[in-house]
Amino acid sequence: MKLLLIIPPNSQEERYGALSNIGTLYPPLGLAYLAAVAEKEAEVKVVDSEAMNYSYKDLANIVIDFKPDMVGMPVFFTTMNRCYKVAGIIKSIDKNIKIVLGGAQVTLDHNLVKDKNIDFGIYGEGEISFRNLLIALRDKKPTSKLKGLIWKKGNKIIINKPQELVKNIDDLPIPARHLFPMNNYHSSANLRGKRTLNIMTSRGCPYKCAYCAGSLIFGGTYRYHSNGRVIAELKELKEKYGADDIQFYDETFTANRKRVIDLCNKMIEENLNIEWSCFTRVNLVDRELLEKMKQAGCYQIFYGLESGVQRLLNLIRKGITLEQSRQAMKLTHEVGIETWVSFMMGLPTETKEESEQTIKFALEVDPHFVQFPITTPYPGTDMYNIAKNTGRFLTDNWDDFTAWDVVYVSNKRTPEELRETVKKAYKKFYLRPSYILRRSKSILKLPTSKMFSLIKSGVLTIFK
Repeated sequence: MKLLLIIPPNSQEERYGALSNIGTLYPPLGLAYLAAVAEKEAEVKVVDSEAMNYSYKDLANIVIDFKPDMVGMPVFFTTMNRCYKVAGIIKSIDKNIKIVLGGAQVTLDHNLVKDKNIDFGIYGEGEISFRNLLIALRDKKPTSKLKGLIWKKGNKIIINKPQELVKNIDDLPIPARHLFPMNNYHSSANLRGKRTLNIMTSRGCPYKCAYCAGSLIFGGTYRYHSNGRVIAELKELKEKYGADDIQFYDETFTANRKRVIDLCNKMIEENLNIEWSCFTRVNLVDRELLEKMKQAGCYQIFYGLESGVQRLLNLIRKGITLEQSRQAMKLTHEVGIETWVSFMMGLPTETKEESEQTIKFALEVDPHFVQFPITTPYPGTDMYNIAKNTGRFLTDNWDDFTAWDVVYVSNKRTPEELRETVKKAYKKFYLRPSYILRRSKSILKLPTSKMFSLIKSGVLTIFK
């Protein structure tokens, strides 16, 4: 049995727009976990077209040479049409190859499998369902009762019962990074490492923000790897792949405070001597925790503050207050950890005056790095439903649903005004003489190539 896992053709410019020079391109860990489970049952080949700069013609040649029995692709709304195009090419080569779609968007919208070239969809947590489908096809056994499977009976889409979540995620093997072109990946330019790689030490998030699909996929659960397993994977990243910097890619790294403190202590005891960054929430940090993280090598934390207006934070169910944001930022800076912050501009019902309040709040909390992505309400999320009732979408082409241009505006606002407001936000934040003076030291800590990429992207974003 041969399995081919494909990331369809894409580019940094299409993903990040003017920020393509500083965008992240990591090995997709969801697919790497899937590959690690699958390679115990089949011969597995992974093709990351974006990382390898492969075209659709290149993919066709790979399919002809490899002759897979089954092809799997993770799908997002922005890559849906690309996946359909790949599926059409594959079926034109051999109509007997089974094509499976998975990922968050299949969970949010089961109808994504309706395309004539798609045979199956996997919804929810994918490893067990995908492995069971792979075994059933390999052994020529029935698939109609497999949990977590979406399939078609004529023109009718059948949705089987959901697959239970993996209770102990240590039971899953370490992601199969050896199947990916590891030398082709890179981190965002504001991370210090010459060789930064990512790791997921937990799954899920106990919060239910309106813009996020995580709770819909994992049911609001939060599970995490044992610290021994995490240390083993960190050592592999350092020793096998030469990582000198780690980005913890957990949705909410500090959701379990004790677990993080214990992990930090183990990192110190093991003398890993590696710097790292993470993502978390302002209501889940305190001075003792931050000091321990700093001691263990943490130099940067990403906080999604999202807005400087409490009404809007409540609307999107962020579950934080402006005062919590102020205090977390203050503590993080006092401990000596950099902050990287995101504010969503153009939220549903947001007025121009409220956008100005958010810009003012960004200046007040004064992170080391800030981004102002334009709000993109993705279908399947609660925010999408809010947006439909409070504004208008400018396109129904999913390929355009990025955070770097306007696809949605609230009532009484225009795309032109929102674009100008975002540009103003970047100018007011980054062109302050005091900011330039204070941040020059931290920017100089970056590798030279990253430093110049950061400056170049800043110029393009502000002056374009």
